[in-house]
Amino acid sequence: MAANVAESLVVYLLLLIGVLFTVVGAVLSRRIWLRAIPAYDALPNLIGFTVESGKAIHVSFGGSAVRDDTTLSALASAEMLYHITERSAIGDNPTLVTLSDPLTLTLAQDTLRRAYKSHERLVKYRPLRVQWYPQGQSSLAFAAGAGLSLTDEEVSTNYMIGRFGAELALLAENALRNDQTLIAHSDQIEGQSVAYMISPTPLIGEELYMSGAYLDARPMMRGGALALDVLRYLTVLFIIVAALYFFITGGR
Repeated sequence: MAANVAESLVVYLLLLIGVLFTVVGAVLSRRIWLRAIPAYDALPNLIGFTVESGKAIHVSFGGSAVRDDTTLSALASAEMLYHITERSAIGDNPTLVTLSDPLTLTLAQDTLRRAYKSHERLVKYRPLRVQWYPQGQSSLAFAAGAGLSLTDEEVSTNYMIGRFGAELALLAENALRNDQTLIAHSDQIEGQSVAYMISPTPLIGEELYMSGAYLDARPMMRGGALALDVLRYLTVLFIIVAALYFFITGGR
């Protein structure tokens, strides 16, 4: 019982710290500097190059779905899709989206529609630009189908963000073979390892969930990003202190 109470107190304490730093960060949003994330820093130039070249941007959700444990990554990928499409709405070639979950298809289509509508460019919206390939996480069939689209749709830049396994290597090979820029991320360790090796500017871990702070810059978004960084540093500090304690005391 005591252990359960202690665990609950730790969780509540972390939540309280997160809320506190989110509010503080929102109030001081114009005075704080977020740490540099190369993938977000490179995004404006990549979008500008894509628009000028008349090519398309490809965003892939992989196996992320809005109905299981990948719901958060699916929503974060949709938010990233919105910001990318909003910035590239003036281009001639609409954004291409690939995914492997049929329910998430509607989410992606609505996200595209809202992004074009925000710039009064609904004429550029094409529902069929959201393409579904055979369902399943770590699906080789999905990797083959989406990889083929990279060549057929004249893609310049790829954002592969969400849930990917080792099949991300197949998608990346197609992208790099066609001299396309690649920014990758995965919420699985296998996919994240591939992303780190093949992408010059990968998104790592929770960086995917910070797109609102870096691309939207609303005060609460920036405050949330600050809170995530603070919690990360506190977690690392706790691990180091705990390791030193057990080393010194011998686990007693």
